[in-house]
Amino acid sequence: MRIMTEIIFSTVLKDLKNATITNSHPFRYFTLGTSSINGTPRLRTVVLREIDEHLNLMVYTDKRSKKITHINEHNTVSLLFFDSEKLIQLSIRAKAKLITDDITLKRIWEHIPIKSRKDYTTKLAPGKEINNPEQIDYLEEKHFLTAIKLIPDKIEYLRLKRPTHIRVLYEKENDEWKGSFLVP
Repeated sequence: MRIMTEIIFSTVLKDLKNATITNSHPFRYFTLGTSSINGTPRLRTVVLREIDEHLNLMVYTDKRSKKITHINEHNTVSLLFFDSEKLIQLSIRAKAKLITDDITLKRIWEHIPIKSRKDYTTKLAPGKEINNPEQIDYLEEKHFLTAIKLIPDKIEYLRLKRPTHIRVLYEKENDEWKGSFLVP
C-alpha cells in the first residue's frame, strides 16, 4: 500500500506544478484560510504562483491586506484545493512566511504583466470603503506587492470515487513525506 500512497503523492505534486503554469487548472485558484489573534477565521481565494522542489507554495498579495496582519499574528494557515471534474480535494496545513527580500520581490514584480500590476498600486489599502468602484485611485511610482511562502507540513488528499473513496494523510517528517490511508 505504500507504493499506492507514493503514486498518489506524485500526482498531487504534478497537479500543483501544472497549476502554476496552466491558468485553467482547477488548483490554480484555491482558498487560503487565516485566523486573527483572537481566533476569528478568514477565507479568501488566492492564485498559486510558484511551487519549489520542497513543495513550498507561493502566492502574491498587497502587503496592506488583512491576510498579512493575520499571518503576522498567527502564521499557521490552511489551503483548500478542489478539482470538480476528478472530485479531488486537497487540504493543506502550512506555515506562512512573508517574503521581505527586495531582490526576490523585484524579480516577481518584473514578471507580473503590466495590466495586472495595478492590483498592487491602489492608493487605499484593500478592504477600505469607497463610494464608487469606478473611481479607485492608483499610484504611479509605488506598489505594495509582497509574496507569501507557504511551507506545508500536512496534506490531506480526498478522492470521491465509487465504490470506495480514497483518503490519504501525508505528514512531513525530517523533510520526508509519509502517507497513510484514512477512513474517508
